[in-house]
Amino acid sequence: MLKRTVAGILAALFGITIIIFRDTPALVIVVAALSVLATREIEKVIGITNKAIYYISLVFSGLVVVYYEFRPELADMGIVIPTTIAFAVYCVLVFMLMLTDFEHTKFEQVASVIVASALVPWAFSTLIFLNDMSETYPEKFDKSYDLFFILFGLFAAWLTDTFAYFTGRFLGKHKMCPNISPKKTVEGAIGGVLGCILSCVILYVIFENKVFEIHSLSIWWVIAVSVILSLIGMCGDLTASVVKRNFGVKDFGNIL
Repeated sequence: MLKRTVAGILAALFGITIIIFRDTPALVIVVAALSVLATREIEKVIGITNKAIYYISLVFSGLVVVYYEFRPELADMGIVIPTTIAFAVYCVLVFMLMLTDFEHTKFEQVASVIVASALVPWAFSTLIFLNDMSETYPEKFDKSYDLFFILFGLFAAWLTDTFAYFTGRFLGKHKMCPNISPKKTVEGAIGGVLGCILSCVILYVIFENKVFEIHSLSIWWVIAVSVILSLIGMCGDLTASVVKRNFGVKDFGNIL
């Protein structure tokens, strides 16, 4: 319970920080810093000892977020960075660095570092994308949708986990994936999805009736996306459990 309480406090602080800085240039700094910290936590679990790979991958995870933030401005200046080529160069560089210390650097560690340093910042960059929805689609969304989509995403991630935990704790009887995460139950998963739907629908009703100037979303869209995001979140949680089992650790750090 103590771990859950600490995680809840950190999650609340994270959400408040994002909301406070979402209309300022500091947002990209906050998101990039969180991306680097989360990538670092995964790399500690992986056990990478090659310092060059370690630091370059952390820099890369921060630069991905910065690129997503300033990509429109770069395009306006005629600067286009081919992301596929850039990622390929990054992969080649990391594998070359592996060769400099191959006695202590395993291939599976390097591959895991590459995946983590690419997927983690991409996931965090969705916060920047959601915060720019009114600029990207001005005919569909007014400025209030930016805050709504951010809260929607945070609600789906955190409240699924919260409802699943308490439902499973008090009502859970049937193990969902005992070989991956023994404490997770089918009842908990159902409670997580239903709790996510309820929370996101309440959020939508408040914004629809009190905030939105343009009414582009239906309640059925909210329900459908809530279910999808909730299931994705649970799959991500199980994936994290697999990673921990594969590398023989009990927990990630505070960010993840």
